[in-house]
Amino acid sequence: MKKLLAFCCFLIGSFAINAQKQTLENSVLWKIEHKDLKEPSYLMGTIHILCKDDFSIPKKVIDAFDKTERLVLEVDMSDMKALMAAQKKMMSGGKLTETLSKEQQAYLDNLLKKELNMSLKMVDSYTLATVYSLLIQQSFDCPLKKMYEVELTNLAKAARKEVAGLETLDAQLDFFDKAYPKDFLWKQIELFSEYKDLTNDMVTSYIDEDIEKLYAEVRDERFFNKTTEHWLLTVRNTNWAKLMPEMMKKQATFFAVGAAHLPGENGVINLLRQKGYTVTPVLK
Repeated sequence: MKKLLAFCCFLIGSFAINAQKQTLENSVLWKIEHKDLKEPSYLMGTIHILCKDDFSIPKKVIDAFDKTERLVLEVDMSDMKALMAAQKKMMSGGKLTETLSKEQQAYLDNLLKKELNMSLKMVDSYTLATVYSLLIQQSFDCPLKKMYEVELTNLAKAARKEVAGLETLDAQLDFFDKAYPKDFLWKQIELFSEYKDLTNDMVTSYIDEDIEKLYAEVRDERFFNKTTEHWLLTVRNTNWAKLMPEMMKKQATFFAVGAAHLPGENGVINLLRQKGYTVTPVLK
C-alpha cells in the first residue's frame, strides 16, 4: 500500500517550472511571522522519498517542530480511511492493457520486468499513473527508502500533536490526472531511464538545501509542460496560501510540503510574502 500511495506525494511535489535567478537562501526550513500571529509558524520543503542512507531530519527542523502545536502536510498521511479510499482510485476499474496499443504493452512489460521484476499482467488492474509511480520510485537506487511525511507524522503522533492536510489525497490524485493526460504520461514512461540522473541531481541539491537549484533542475521540458505547471504548482500553491493564514492564526503550525512548491513567483514563500507575512530562512 505504501508504494501505491507514495507516488502522489512524490510526483506532485517533484516537478517545478520557470527557473529563475537565485533569490532564496539555501534552506529547507523557513520561519513565518506576522503581527496577527501570537507565535511563529514554520514551512519546511521536503523531498518526498529519499534513500535511507541519505535521509536525516536536521536539528533546526526538530527545534522548530517542537515549538509548534500542529503538523500540516500536503495530505494527512494519518487518515487511513481516506488513504484506503484513494487506493481504490489508483485501480483502473478495468484492464490497463485495454487502453494500450500492442507496442505499448510490449514496451511496458519489458520495462516492468527489467526494473521491478514484475509483468504487465501483474499490474493490469492499476491505472497507468500508478504503474508510473512504481517505476519512478525505482529511480532511487537503494533497497530502503524513507518519506519525510511519514517520519514527521510519527513524530507528531508521539508528541500528541494534531495532524492535518492542505488538501485531500483524492483531490491530489485529481490534480495529477489533470496535469498528466495519457499521452504525456506515456511519454514520461518512455523517458524513465533519464529520471535516474534527474533524481541524483535533485537529491544532491536537497541535501545541500539549495531549493532554487532543485527547482531549476526539475524544470526540464521533457518532464513537464504548461498544463503540468498550472495544475501541480500554480493552482495548488494558491489554494494553500489561502488556507495557511487561518491555520497559523489558530495555532503555531509546522507545514511540510514538497520543496518545489517554495520558490518562484507563484511559490508558497512569495505568495505568503504578498499577503504581508515575513518569511525568513532558518539557517541553523
